[in-house]
Amino acid sequence: MTRSLPLLLVVIAALAYPLAVVGGGAPRFPSRSECSDTASRDADIEAVFGRVDRQSDAAALQRRVLHLGFKGAEIERDGCGHLKVLVHGITTLAVGRELAAEAQRVGLHVSLEYAG
Repeated sequence: MTRSLPLLLVVIAALAYPLAVVGGGAPRFPSRSECSDTASRDADIEAVFGRVDRQSDAAALQRRVLHLGFKGAEIERDGCGHLKVLVHGITTLAVGRELAAEAQRVGLHVSLEYAG
């Protein structure tokens, strides 16, 4: 028994470790809403016209946004791996809300988020 004790401990550890790691569940990826930080005060704000997964969809949305007069629209990755079409440099919520209202009048939805 004394000789098999170290082997038994190794087997127990080998089985217990994966169970402890997996015990927390499968890896979870953030949702789109968790990939943004909605602006609620004046700061460095960006107007986000949408998030997509494919470069071709982002390019099409960017062309539409630019065509409708929102100059400076860019494509960037967010922290969750999605592509977003946005305009940087909005310094106040009031300016952001004016931009969002203007976008809504031409059929676009804008979310105001903290840059980052």
